[in-house]
Amino acid sequence: MNNVKRWNYILIIFLSIATISIQSCSKDDDAAGPQPNPNTDTPGTTGGDTGTDSGTNGDGGSITLYKIDGDKIIKEKDYKVTGKLLEFQKDTKKHEEIWDLVKKIVPPDYRSRMSEFVIFAGENDGTAGYVVERTQDLSKWQMGIAIDFAYQGGFNAGGELAYTIVHEFGHIITLDKVQVDSSVSQGDCKNFFTGEGCSRDNSNINKLYQNHWADIWEEFRKVNNESDAQKFYDKYKERYITQYASTNPGEDIAEIFATFVTRAGGVNGNSRAEKKIQMMYDNAEMIKLRNYIRGNISKSSRSFLPLPGSWKNANTFGNKNKTHCGIHKH
Repeated sequence: MNNVKRWNYILIIFLSIATISIQSCSKDDDAAGPQPNPNTDTPGTTGGDTGTDSGTNGDGGSITLYKIDGDKIIKEKDYKVTGKLLEFQKDTKKHEEIWDLVKKIVPPDYRSRMSEFVIFAGENDGTAGYVVERTQDLSKWQMGIAIDFAYQGGFNAGGELAYTIVHEFGHIITLDKVQVDSSVSQGDCKNFFTGEGCSRDNSNINKLYQNHWADIWEEFRKVNNESDAQKFYDKYKERYITQYASTNPGEDIAEIFATFVTRAGGVNGNSRAEKKIQMMYDNAEMIKLRNYIRGNISKSSRSFLPLPGSWKNANTFGNKNKTHCGIHKH
């Protein structure tokens, strides 16, 4: 009997630790740069700046959680909010308007990779949007959009919201199960390790890392603050399409995709940054996505994409460090 009690006690402790781990993991920074392991030379992780967990209230600013069902979003949960956030929660027409813009950007067959859509308020930390995986195998993702940001100066003013959606969509298509194998640990990964898993040999993010990051990786690992980040960017400026892209490979490829989509013309010159854009033009899948998005622009009664490099975060740095459960945020 004593043995039974002892094993029950051990089981309770184990479950408690597991629960705490899951809760803390869901609140990690979405920041995404490599997280160097002192015992390995394997590349680290990817992502964006500090974000917030969509499933939390208070600091998280979550308003409404939707389930994605094809072209539709079905309300799953209203979070307990007050004041201005309650007004945002009740204005479901705005939720639908934001979702309609997402549909213009994310094709139906890619939308099936998104299982959840969250309306939240980003005023606390300046978060405009984020994505986070919802399944361990990276087959399903959640996208969150800040409603206060979406209507700042009017709906999609300056194309900022559309750019954010394109950027976040760029994270999904470069970090999902097609591109990244979540079953491979960092220690066993021979390619770029994104934080979500090990990038596959022919994945876009691994090609980006091998061709444009591997030779400066050791310098990048020494970036510990914004001053370091500025020096790193100034030294390698010709490699990056925006300053924000120098945050880490994850933000770099999301920025490359966003610029590739929003820029009306093709490749401009022979800089390392432009060679990254050329990488997109060399990929039939990326061209198809670009045509879908830009095709919807011509069908729209109003333009919804900004000039490349003109979005608000272009001249900022994100947080390069993140963990596996971090939210990729723009």
